[in-house]
Amino acid sequence: MIFLEDLLMEQLPIVRPGQRVVARSDGKGGMVVSVEKIQGREFAVSAQVTGYVLDARLLMDVLGSLKMPGSWFQVWCKLVAAQDPSYHGVDRSKAPRGYVRINQRDLQKLCSLSAASVSEPSQFFHHIGWMRTAKPGVLQLNPWLTVAGTSAEQEKWQKEWNAAKGPTCVIPAPEYPAEWRAERAKAKKEAEAVRRREKVVALPRRRLPARKASA
Repeated sequence: MIFLEDLLMEQLPIVRPGQRVVARSDGKGGMVVSVEKIQGREFAVSAQVTGYVLDARLLMDVLGSLKMPGSWFQVWCKLVAAQDPSYHGVDRSKAPRGYVRINQRDLQKLCSLSAASVSEPSQFFHHIGWMRTAKPGVLQLNPWLTVAGTSAEQEKWQKEWNAAKGPTCVIPAPEYPAEWRAERAKAKKEAEAVRRREKVVALPRRRLPARKASA
């Protein structure tokens, strides 16, 4: 007697690193088994963009738990979407694959937000290690958290992140955005108080010697 498990074990193909086995119904009561390259889990799909995260459910759970302004969530979603090479409004001519060429002004247009509403969440996501600035106008999202590419590209981008000494990714607690904002406001207030206490010392004016009129 041949068991189904034995038959499947004989028919299963060799699976190499970066690949996975996918089983699908053939529509006739049978099953088709194939090997595919791991691409990541689908995060966002539309007519304009396809992006991937390593674990979409985990990331969305974290974002849904964070008590932060809705504009912050909007900025992050636009940055994740901007990883796709075909995404509208993103200049790919000077950014390598795996990076996002976008400045604050472009991000403002994509999100329809003010400069302050884009700047603050950008600083927060830098702070918690979800992204880094590779060079002016070019961002890299943390490849351990989200990546639009193959598993081989993901490994390459992780090495580049480490070589650049990118920040460690932090999964913040729900209240952390408010705490971070409060700490920033406190530091700014203290810096302003120090500046007000500083005495302004007027420097004495130096008199230039009078020039003699030429004969």
